[in-house]
Amino acid sequence: MVMQGKPLTQKGIWSGDVPNIMDFFVLLIFASISFVCFDQAFDMRLSMLHASDFLDCIFRGVPFSFYQHVLDKASSGLYFGLDETNTAASYNIVIYLILAIWVSPLYILKHVTFLSNYEDLVNLWGRILGIGLSVYSSVILRRLFKKIFSGQSKSRWAGYFFISSPLILYCVIITDQFDIISVILTLLALFLYFDKKYYSFSLIMSIAICFKLFPLLIFVPLILLVEKNILKLLQYVGIAVSVFAFTTISSSCFDVGFNKVQGLLQDRHDFKDLFLMAQIPGGIKNISLFLFCIIIICSIAYFTRVKEGDLPVISCLFCAASYASLFIFVNWHPQWFVILLPFLTLIIFQMKNIKIGILLETMISAGFLLVGVPVYLIKQHMTNTIMVTFTKSHFRLPDMLYFPAQIYPPLGQGVLPMTIFVGFLISFLVIAWFDFHSKEDPSNILEKDIRMVRILLYFRTALILIYIVPPLAAYFSTPLV
Repeated sequence: MVMQGKPLTQKGIWSGDVPNIMDFFVLLIFASISFVCFDQAFDMRLSMLHASDFLDCIFRGVPFSFYQHVLDKASSGLYFGLDETNTAASYNIVIYLILAIWVSPLYILKHVTFLSNYEDLVNLWGRILGIGLSVYSSVILRRLFKKIFSGQSKSRWAGYFFISSPLILYCVIITDQFDIISVILTLLALFLYFDKKYYSFSLIMSIAICFKLFPLLIFVPLILLVEKNILKLLQYVGIAVSVFAFTTISSSCFDVGFNKVQGLLQDRHDFKDLFLMAQIPGGIKNISLFLFCIIIICSIAYFTRVKEGDLPVISCLFCAASYASLFIFVNWHPQWFVILLPFLTLIIFQMKNIKIGILLETMISAGFLLVGVPVYLIKQHMTNTIMVTFTKSHFRLPDMLYFPAQIYPPLGQGVLPMTIFVGFLISFLVIAWFDFHSKEDPSNILEKDIRMVRILLYFRTALILIYIVPPLAAYFSTPLV
């Protein structure tokens, strides 16, 4: 009898055709460092405290006084001692409803026992939510990939690729933001989209739009790809904006504080200027490059006739192109980039040349981090961390943490990193398009290069060192005398 060789997955922890314990151990190391040493705690604490205030209003029977209640507290300096109205609640009520559900165990415990460190606990509890949702997103993405592209091995690598991204470490663990909730809802909606349940797809997307309006940028081209009837298109769009419109109008009509807060925000931050910043001269007025690109993308989507078998790839490319326009032409906040990551992941692992896709995405991530480091790496990202809490009696936080800023002036004040970011992002989309139309045999391409792919993924995760090494070096090189 001829002995059969062991499957590839049994060769050892450094090989195998699916992610193994060593792969996740490497990720755990970087995630643990990020979690312990960094925490942009202000936004997380404030949002969780607002959620607690929403529960207060509910139990007092005045849920429609929430925004006014929070505004009164903000004006009185009851949030971190800051006498600033910009600590008032400004998000859609759906966000606070979800956060209120999550914070409710601590809220109940607070009223049953005395919790002197409630702010610290809700911050930690919120961070756990973000990390848990990120892990769940990778599971959903893995299942979605298997559904629309097939391939057990590739689907597992796609899930690992997503969760091991340095941008997940940055956007979720370090900056403590909830954009991952929008990602989850979008991925869940895509299951319905590929099942041709477009009304249900529109409804789920309407909830995602409540967290930020960005999902609308991909909803429109997605629905234009599969529906050409104007009446039905209007129905889908109406459903997609229904939850946001209903909650916004309700808050505006029944909670006087909501309009006051929106007015204050408008005075301080005119968000429409973010989207109109990149312009080119026109005949009478300038032209917004971002809106111009979105209009072109939507027009192409409407007039494109897609074969059913090509829809998964084409739809992912359109979504990536829409979000890429946002990050190329809009003055973005760094935590937003997590919304583009699922589509880059789906595109890469259906490519015939996966290695080139990983390399390009790695350069995109590097450019992203280099753009954000000199702007967003500040002292407050370490002030309230677990590490500083236990070591502050031995080391002093320097006033300015970002050593990389010292090398940026010769590099053009960040022009070079932004050029790298945009250049590789556009290159990725172009190469992915040509890869989709190439005749190369994609069979077993991942398994043939599994060792190289694994090395590339480790290197990619390690890019977070661009962000975390300089401040840690600054901190531990400044002992208290």
